[in-house]
Amino acid sequence: MTAMTRHHVRLTAPGLYTAAGTGPGDLWETLVAGKDTRSPAEALAGPWPEFDTAFLVDDPDAATLGVHRRVLRTSEKQARMALYGARLALAGPAARGPVGGPGWGLYLGLPTVDEELLRFSALDRLHKAAGSPAEVAALYGREVPPFSGLSHLNSTAAAHISAVFGLTGAMAAYSPFSDAGLQALIDGALSVAEGENEAALVGAVSPKVHPLLFAQYEELGWNGAVPGEGAAFLLAERAAGGGADGVASGGVGSVVGDGAPGARLAGFGRAFGAGPEDRAEAIAEAVHAALETAGTDAGGIGWVLPDAAWTADSARAQQAALDRVFAGTADRPAAFTTERATGVLGPAHPLAHTLLALHGLATGRRLAADGDTVREEALPAPRALVLACGARGQVCAVVLEGAEK
Repeated sequence: MTAMTRHHVRLTAPGLYTAAGTGPGDLWETLVAGKDTRSPAEALAGPWPEFDTAFLVDDPDAATLGVHRRVLRTSEKQARMALYGARLALAGPAARGPVGGPGWGLYLGLPTVDEELLRFSALDRLHKAAGSPAEVAALYGREVPPFSGLSHLNSTAAAHISAVFGLTGAMAAYSPFSDAGLQALIDGALSVAEGENEAALVGAVSPKVHPLLFAQYEELGWNGAVPGEGAAFLLAERAAGGGADGVASGGVGSVVGDGAPGARLAGFGRAFGAGPEDRAEAIAEAVHAALETAGTDAGGIGWVLPDAAWTADSARAQQAALDRVFAGTADRPAAFTTERATGVLGPAHPLAHTLLALHGLATGRRLAADGDTVREEALPAPRALVLACGARGQVCAVVLEGAEK
């Protein structure tokens, strides 16, 4: 097989915005201190069902974002959160030198738009017309806004970030479920490794906290998890002086990273489970692929950060898969999620876990849940496993490795 030249890549510049604050350090300290980061959750049609609080963030204004106020007229809160996450991530690289240009790419994980297909004001008329299919069809024809359900978020988030920072390299956007953030990470890192970009900004943002989000979650088997808002970003960049390696195929573990400051995506796996009965097998398959490309096994993982599963099926499947993968491991690594300080962040959650894992790898520490508290402890191995489980069966797993390895 023809060898492929791939560049060394490092993961740096964490930009994280959640109810716990900005940056993975803030989130780490909030979790250890056990701070309550929830706030009242009044939405357009009343409070979030069954809860009067949620994990919300302030809406960034034009001054915070560093843009003209006209930009805010063509965006919604999630797009502004994405722009803020990008700004947090790129503040460090900008201090070192120019950011942007045709060699800078952008890879985003974005949620679905939760616009109603039918305006709330039309619901009474729909009830009266329910006995006549012809009247129902006519009602929908009159009342459904053109292109309703198609998102402005993908275009405005990508366009605003690209325009503000001059990112004109290869780009991609993924949606709508929690796997989208890790899909963006994997492909963004590979775009740099394979020479398509010199650097790639990778990010994801949470869904809108709105009563219609509850309806969508419930239809997919919502387990009562509390929603949160957040944006998580990082930079995949070609490592200075790293050069390139000839790598035959796959082998991301020997591709991404060169020991420079920062960490690397040592391995990844992707799979799909069509139904609940297939999901545990798909997750285990993705994890095994990630371990194999990272050149390690279950015993080489020091920390596991599973997806913040908001459906019972996903939670059961993740647990079953992890039990299978780590069966027989002498010292099974602790599994941990940030949900108690951030809520469930949708596509942004696995990337928030990625940033927390990079923080732990840099400090040689990990977090572990101990009942209602969180304790900090030594990281026994310099690798972390992060999972994402999309609601329709999409699965991603990545192995992150500290730069000192």
